[in-house]
Amino acid sequence: MPDLSGAQIEPLSGSLGAEVSNLDLRNDLDDETVAALRSLLLEKLVLVFPDQALSADEQRTLMGRFGEIEKHPERPQVLADSDEEVVIIAPSGGVSAVWHCDYQPDFLPCGICSLNMVRCAADGGGDTIFVNAYRIYESFSPRMRTFLDGLTAIHRNTGNAGRLRDEAHYPLVGIHPETGRRGLFYSAHHVQDFVELLPEESALLLARLQELTQKPGFALRYHWRPGAVALWDNRAVQHFVVPDFEGDRLLYQVTVSGDLLAPVPEYEAPAEAELPAAVSEIAPR
Repeated sequence: MPDLSGAQIEPLSGSLGAEVSNLDLRNDLDDETVAALRSLLLEKLVLVFPDQALSADEQRTLMGRFGEIEKHPERPQVLADSDEEVVIIAPSGGVSAVWHCDYQPDFLPCGICSLNMVRCAADGGGDTIFVNAYRIYESFSPRMRTFLDGLTAIHRNTGNAGRLRDEAHYPLVGIHPETGRRGLFYSAHHVQDFVELLPEESALLLARLQELTQKPGFALRYHWRPGAVALWDNRAVQHFVVPDFEGDRLLYQVTVSGDLLAPVPEYEAPAEAELPAAVSEIAPR
């Protein structure tokens, strides 16, 4: 376990997540503390820091210690003078009640993401559910994992006008650049097909992946409190906002870039026109 100089660390679920208490993120964290937090994040995938009450500037400064802050196209509202770095999440901007990963404007996956709960919904709703992409991959049989290792997922933009392109192709399975672990890069809301498969084959696999994404044993459901800050590794986690609240709430989001998952050694990018022609149904005679 990384040394965090007196911070209290408690697991939030058996699959992923930890709560880090007794650490003030408003302080100028030294390099050793930042490195320890990064190590813990890569292990637990989601870190939650209660009772922080960060300003937008403090959140931006914190995230700058973890990498290059990037613009984010997911929401139409951004904080004044933020250069699209601090995104305002409020009911008027929509609720992400779909399983998804986050992307920057060029449809590249974000690296580390942060949410800062400024004001919770008065009725207590709006939990965020996170799911572990490593665990989903590891739940398949060895032979099925070998099959998944060779697939290219087609990620499609679904109505977000802030992106610079509407389609991107990434290996479905990759090796994390910092941990060396093999896992899925799968965003249920965005992955709608696979280059190497026929449409009906893609539909079968997508149904299984979506089923596993919603399996409670791979998930952490976090109930927000005002002032809490959450960080997660977007390359190994999907998330979902429970749309069970009414009224006002307010969060700030800041993300930093990160290296992409590397293709597994056996992976080969598909050639053009590799798929067989679809077979039409012919009545028996």
